[in-house]
Amino acid sequence: MRIALSALFIAAVFTTVTVVNARYSETLDPFLYDYMTENFEEDTAAHNAIAAILLNYRMYDTMFEALILLTAIIGMNQFLPSPVELKELSARKQEAVGDKVGKE
Repeated sequence: MRIALSALFIAAVFTTVTVVNARYSETLDPFLYDYMTENFEEDTAAHNAIAAILLNYRMYDTMFEALILLTAIIGMNQFLPSPVELKELSARKQEAVGDKVGKE
């Protein structure tokens, strides 16, 4: 049940992101690229263009990437078995092997 709900949630999120992206797609003008590469030191007081663009101009994008990583970790936590489930599975396997050996 937990896996089915997780798969349904992932499908719903994928569909939502696809619809939103299709409706609000946006392209950057070359003007923005030129502006960012020429004026990053004055705008952000950073000496590194990559850091200035990632941390100042694209701050929300970077935060949402971290949020996606966190969501992936939570999702994997849902799919992977818990330590209790692993112990139960191991105990069942040992019982099955013991029953098989006892019957022979």
